[in-house]
Amino acid sequence: MAEIVLKTDKPDKAGEVLKEALQTETLRLRYSLNLAKRRLKRFEAKYNISSKKFINEWSAEDLKGKDLEYVEWAGEYQLFSRLHERFVVLKSIENVAS
Repeated sequence: MAEIVLKTDKPDKAGEVLKEALQTETLRLRYSLNLAKRRLKRFEAKYNISSKKFINEWSAEDLKGKDLEYVEWAGEYQLFSRLHERFVVLKSIENVAS
């Protein structure tokens, strides 16, 4: 596991600030992931296919002239994927300050 070292002349306060920032970002990402997941579920229910399968196998033509929905669904999936990646990275951070 890689280690990141931060230097500060106020380690106690900096530790508090960083811990709060990580908590706030975790909450923000959870909220955003839940919103994106709900939007993906609407598309999945409408077309009876998972978003992952849609991204890997479908094209705009498969939605029968609904190019805008295709773009929205693909964009929502990409957003969800980026948010999830950030969430996983954030959750992997350990606070080892004493």
